[in-house]
Amino acid sequence: MWHQFCSAMIDARRTNEEVIGFLFCKRHQISKKKIRYLPQAWVVPSPDCYEQQSAGGLVMKQQFHQYLLATFLAKEKLDIVHIHTHAERGTPEFSGIDDRYESEYAQFLSSNFKKKPRLISGVFDETLQHSRFRIWDRKGQSFESINCTQSWFELPQDWVREKQTRGHGDAETRRIETPPYQFHKQQTTNDKQQTTELMFARQQAFGAGVQKQLSELTVALIGCGGIGAIFAELLGRLGVKKWVLIDPDHLEAVNLNRLPAATQTMASQQWYKVNYVKHLIKRIYAAGSHVKALPASIADESVKQEVAAADLIVVATDNHSSRQVAQELALTYMRPLMCLGTHIDLQPNNKPRMYGRVTVPPLGGGWCLMCGNIINLHRAALESAADEINHLATRVGYLEGVGDPAVFWLNSLCASTGVGIIHSMLSGFLDVDNGLDWIYEFPGSNWLKSDPNHLGSCDCYFCGR
Repeated sequence: MWHQFCSAMIDARRTNEEVIGFLFCKRHQISKKKIRYLPQAWVVPSPDCYEQQSAGGLVMKQQFHQYLLATFLAKEKLDIVHIHTHAERGTPEFSGIDDRYESEYAQFLSSNFKKKPRLISGVFDETLQHSRFRIWDRKGQSFESINCTQSWFELPQDWVREKQTRGHGDAETRRIETPPYQFHKQQTTNDKQQTTELMFARQQAFGAGVQKQLSELTVALIGCGGIGAIFAELLGRLGVKKWVLIDPDHLEAVNLNRLPAATQTMASQQWYKVNYVKHLIKRIYAAGSHVKALPASIADESVKQEVAAADLIVVATDNHSSRQVAQELALTYMRPLMCLGTHIDLQPNNKPRMYGRVTVPPLGGGWCLMCGNIINLHRAALESAADEINHLATRVGYLEGVGDPAVFWLNSLCASTGVGIIHSMLSGFLDVDNGLDWIYEFPGSNWLKSDPNHLGSCDCYFCGR
């Protein structure tokens, strides 16, 4: 939607003329101090919608403006993101005229609509490559700078937070807050940092910004078994140092054929799988990593809060109930989700067919693991039932046993593909806005890519497409 909006803004712009665009967004309260705005619709007015359009300013026709408000604000509880351009290149600044009119507009919105929509304003240069954003209070007396990113991931940026208050006839005051990490980075040029940079020297082709994002990304990994452990090592070596690991199970001897660097000693000592994967990451980063190991179920409420605070949720379990919980958390807290899985099917002639699957549902709905038939809700219900019911279902054939075939190389292929997709998303050369569902079939060596338009259901209980 954002790419479509930018394209329309560029098309609407003529030489030395400014343009306006509107995004109507749902407000999503992530935590007490953190809010996200998710666009539901956008409008870029055509030239005949303006009373005046020039480098000197923009004035929309009153009739068109009333139509916008009646269409998008009267029915739903949406906030407005008002975007305009300046006829210049480089990082733009809000003008005094912008301040005055946006202040009045913020007051108008809150006083004329029962649901009191908020005004978020953005100014871009003429190339739409550089921008500033801010959010106004409902009285139109103050605003606060906010960060806008095209990435799914919530990552800290090197920007200065500004807060400006307009008093009753008083002079404007501005308070500049520089985040502590800015000072820290200026002071740390030691040998350890140089060693870390050398470790990623072969990845410089993807850009320093991508490497920085990887180092700041917090990944919640649900399932630290055959796929999850390989995934963690691969993504860790790519540069991810912050992890939340969730798995209630212990290491067993039967796991050793598909866990990198796992030993008989670990199995005999009954290491938790989360502690084993933490050990893998700490082997890569003796210092500088942050790994929280939680030997508990994803259904635990305290664990859910840890997952909700992560930037990315990855579920690599072999059951349907944990995947359902992960998808529900991703939808509730607007977190990107990746689902990894493999399956080996022995045919009557004893010839195996093997599959690896990587699924990334679209952020915030459209389709999900449930309505996309990636998981089976009946099996998820049985898996989460009381132990007595679970054992009964297993005996009568409703659930598969724990002895399903599993091999390291197939798990590795699936995990590697997942890591490649994450790297591509951060690097900007893979678009997953509509979701992604890839299946690898062996020995046919076929890559099957589901059409996202054919996934999902318009009346899905979970994502409400």
